[in-house]
Amino acid sequence: MKNHITYLLIIILGIEIHISAQDIHFSQFYNSPLNLNPALSGMFEGDYRFIANQRTQWRSVTKPYNTYGLSAEIKNIEKNTHINGALSMYYDRAGDSKLSTFIFAPVVSKLFNVKDSVHYLSVGVQPVFTQLSINYSELYFDEQYNGSYFDASVPVTESFQRNSRNYGNLNLGLAYRFFKGLRNNVTVGYSLFNLFKPKQSFFNENDVRLFVRKMIYAGGVFKINDDFDALPQISYAAQHNFREFIFGGLAKYYLRSGAYKAAYFGVFYRNKDAGYLTAAIDYNQWHFALSYDVNMSKLVPASRSRGGLEINVIYIFEKFKPVIKRFKYCPDFM
Repeated sequence: MKNHITYLLIIILGIEIHISAQDIHFSQFYNSPLNLNPALSGMFEGDYRFIANQRTQWRSVTKPYNTYGLSAEIKNIEKNTHINGALSMYYDRAGDSKLSTFIFAPVVSKLFNVKDSVHYLSVGVQPVFTQLSINYSELYFDEQYNGSYFDASVPVTESFQRNSRNYGNLNLGLAYRFFKGLRNNVTVGYSLFNLFKPKQSFFNENDVRLFVRKMIYAGGVFKINDDFDALPQISYAAQHNFREFIFGGLAKYYLRSGAYKAAYFGVFYRNKDAGYLTAAIDYNQWHFALSYDVNMSKLVPASRSRGGLEINVIYIFEKFKPVIKRFKYCPDFM
């Protein structure tokens, strides 16, 4: 029994270290652009963009992991400068230890028109402030085995060095966009996250760090006919020994009736982990999206194929630009 408890503790600590050594992520990665590449700031049609993301995962395995994201962007801060600004915040709570991550990250990006008002290049910089915290009171330890059975009421005498950690970080991004119109465009980007490789350990271990995350992203819109567009998406991330590859796409159907503008349906696959379905709708300036992961990894016996539910809301606001009509003055003749 004592060995079983010890093994369980090792697994729990392994999960905690695994989580703390990787960045948060969303299945709808294309709907969380600042978490994908800071150079994507300002790459939208409009003047202001507001995004909210929420993800709940592993409800059937343990206490659910919850991730929240909020961002606000302003396009072309100074008129005709093509400098864009943004603020993003993320909050993540994971597992029995309530391992919590709060991230505050402003963004500045610059868009360059490379050629013919069709080819664009964007460069983004994202300084980051992060706070980590953990709650030890919900964890179990081997000393709570009293010789006959496990007793959760036995006090824990473990000495913990700290229960929180704050640090700064830096992310950089580069993106290229070919834009011939809303229904014919392609965006490709490369980004580097966690350039400072900050410490993550609550025991001051130097080798437990948030390693650099390298991201490659590509997505586009292609007109199929008057009613349908195809929106392929692909994302690749490499962080230390971890790899994540996601590919899939959405079909967009134009409703052309009242305030409902378009409906979407998509299918995606994340390597060695999950497949997921997503549906969305455009309502005036609003975009509402919903996705659900079906777990396909070795965790299936515990997860029972249940992955995560994710909700996304986007609002794009465009400043009113009055149309100036110029009339030619014609003199009166008698």
